[in-house]
Amino acid sequence: MVLYIIAVFHYYEDDKAMFIFETLLATGGLLNLLLLKLFGNVKLAENFILVGMLLLVIAIFINGGYENTGIYWIYTFPLLSFFIKGNREGFVWNLGLIAVVCFLVYLDYRNVVPIAYSYVEIRQSLLAYVIVMILAYIFEDALLRSYNKVSKMAVTDQLTGLYNRHYIFRKLSEEVKRARRYRENLCVILIDIDNFKSINDRFGHDVGDAVLKRVAEILRCNVREIDTVGRLGGEEFIIICPRTNIVGGRILGEKIRAVVENLREGNIPRITVSVGVGAFSSFDTPHELIKKADIALYRAKRSGKNKVVVYEILNPFINNKKEPAAVGRH
Repeated sequence: MVLYIIAVFHYYEDDKAMFIFETLLATGGLLNLLLLKLFGNVKLAENFILVGMLLLVIAIFINGGYENTGIYWIYTFPLLSFFIKGNREGFVWNLGLIAVVCFLVYLDYRNVVPIAYSYVEIRQSLLAYVIVMILAYIFEDALLRSYNKVSKMAVTDQLTGLYNRHYIFRKLSEEVKRARRYRENLCVILIDIDNFKSINDRFGHDVGDAVLKRVAEILRCNVREIDTVGRLGGEEFIIICPRTNIVGGRILGEKIRAVVENLREGNIPRITVSVGVGAFSSFDTPHELIKKADIALYRAKRSGKNKVVVYEILNPFINNKKEPAAVGRH
């Protein structure tokens, strides 16, 4: 819209060449926006905008723009390029613009294409441009760091550093879709600290927090890179294990149970965990998969704690009103 307005000024100044060029460029921008809405090709839209800006810079250096003030428009390019492309690609685009300006100066020196500005004006403008580019780079870098920090806080449990409940359910939904699509195994493991309330009551909440952090660290150190560990709330944790069947889930659950049981560290009292393991079947929803592990965890708690129980349906025709059977393995 700004280009359309500038084109009108050039039209009334009888600068038909700039009027046509700016009108075509602005129209191209609107078409680009329309194509982005229709097809969602963000990469193409980004490149179109930046190439359009480069063409505008070339036209400005040759023509001079409105009352020879067009050179000031180059200072918008660093902000635009870093915002659209990020620091790495944006830096390359800025070097490209500097290279284009230097090439225009060379063509002017060779009397091939005359430019509207003196070498002194161009030199001073490029120096100012480099300063603006550096500031834009620093600003974008600080903005990206802040965004990453806020994004991490949004999906992370503040106390343990594990993923929070919101992220876990989103991740599980993705893994269920993947497992169903590619017919892969998927396992969910629920871990609950035994008698955690009595730990808080007896030793205080500081020790309780230390216990939660240590258990979280044990979980983090005993899973694969493709596994996802999170805290569902309170003293309950979850591990999402892609490409893992019920046997693999039980083995991992038993490994974690044993490590926690043998933990002897500082002011942390002796603790144990109960573990429930549920495996994905092709018709399970994320909620149903967690429900399987939750039923197994309930059985582990009810049958004495400090054990691993896996969910297995013994009778496929079991009455839906009854609780599905679960088999415990220690």
